[in-house]
Amino acid sequence: MARSGISHQRGLALVLVLWILSLMTIMAASYALSTRREAGLLSHAHERSKGLALADGGVYYAMMMLSLSDPKLRWRADGTPYAWNVEGGRVSIRIFDEAGKIDLNAAQELTLRTVLNYLVQNDERAVQLADAILDWRDSDSFRRLHGAEAPDYEAAGLKQMPQNRNFLALEELRGVAGITPELYRALEPWFTLYTGQDGLNPLKAPREILLPLSGGNPAVVENFLLQRLTNTGQPFPPVVGIKFHQASDLAYTVLARAEFPDQGGAGVKAIIKRGRGADGAPFVFLNWKPRMTPGKSGE
Repeated sequence: MARSGISHQRGLALVLVLWILSLMTIMAASYALSTRREAGLLSHAHERSKGLALADGGVYYAMMMLSLSDPKLRWRADGTPYAWNVEGGRVSIRIFDEAGKIDLNAAQELTLRTVLNYLVQNDERAVQLADAILDWRDSDSFRRLHGAEAPDYEAAGLKQMPQNRNFLALEELRGVAGITPELYRALEPWFTLYTGQDGLNPLKAPREILLPLSGGNPAVVENFLLQRLTNTGQPFPPVVGIKFHQASDLAYTVLARAEFPDQGGAGVKAIIKRGRGADGAPFVFLNWKPRMTPGKSGE
């Protein structure tokens, strides 16, 4: 009986040891997994910070290149891609003169309808959207024929109400009745808040805007861009519903993206205007947004 009791106790002890070893194994694995996760997060944060710092540097580099007195060396603000090679990667930079876009606050009704019709390809919807934008920015609460005022927003269950003032930020366009997230992404490259002019300057407009304005004729656009590059070209063909003006070099959108081999990137979208900044820079920041971007394999 004594030997049986001892064997039983040894069995229990063995089970206890095995249980403790299993528990310690689980704890060790959990700790290792947690450590790997934390290391991954730290690595991601480091890559993001590095990318944003380089992209931010790209914006300042663009400022310098826009300030050169020699027009042959000065960077163009028509969406032309530029590259700044840095250790371990590069920063791709594009600059857009805001004068090549439609001022959302200055655009007249016909201008808005024309642009919106290019994008939605539907006359009736373009009229509704234009009226909704005009109802948003006018100072009264009277609903335009196809527009929308506060009661219409409430009836549609929308949280955002029309502000009855000019747009203070382009992102406010998201709140306008009928503007879906997909439509906003299509509208964003077309609009600005910084020219105070109805219409746009085709000499500053990027290819992405000129192509629809040409009726989808790439030959016309490429010929115009080629002649624009040498300052010897003919005017862009007139567009019914959109005025052309000559304003330029007032404000710019700078897109800077840091790229690393086999890694995701980080980018910055900055809107700047000419003027002496607090840090002595020749430009003042109007807007600045970080953007995480995929690596080349995800482009």
